[in-house]
Amino acid sequence: MKQTSKKELALSMKAAGRTVEEIASALQCSPTYVANCLTDAGKITEYTDLYTSSVVQNEYARMFSGVLRFRNVEVARDSVAKIDALFHQFAQARDRRGQHQAQLMALIGKNRAEGIGKLDEAKVFLNWLVSHLDTATAPACDEEKMAEAIEREYAQVAPYEMALAFV
Repeated sequence: MKQTSKKELALSMKAAGRTVEEIASALQCSPTYVANCLTDAGKITEYTDLYTSSVVQNEYARMFSGVLRFRNVEVARDSVAKIDALFHQFAQARDRRGQHQAQLMALIGKNRAEGIGKLDEAKVFLNWLVSHLDTATAPACDEEKMAEAIEREYAQVAPYEMALAFV
């Protein structure tokens, strides 16, 4: 007799009207796991966090599918180059929503890399994002020059001044 998988249980519990959090609690797994199972099955969930897939939530998701990678710094740079290419494609089409999605992907990449302790890889995403916050003047991606400029800029700021920036 075949044992029912957690995915199958999650789908049947969702069909019965249970929330992602209730399902996760009942199955003793994370809400992220449940939300991704439901999304993979084409079900729309009300749950989102840093690690949930956005396939159903966003029309741009297909374009950004598989872009976020940060195994090492070189892979992170390749990922940022793909984000940058899409960002400029959206800029050329005057698609502000697409540009925003590219910025969001860089932020998610930074946060995910930081979350698993890959700080150098996170910095690659951060440097791109900082240089692309002003969409009207966003440069083409040159990650090394960008990192050097940001490092020079912050090297001149005293630690107490940095602390004051957050007050």
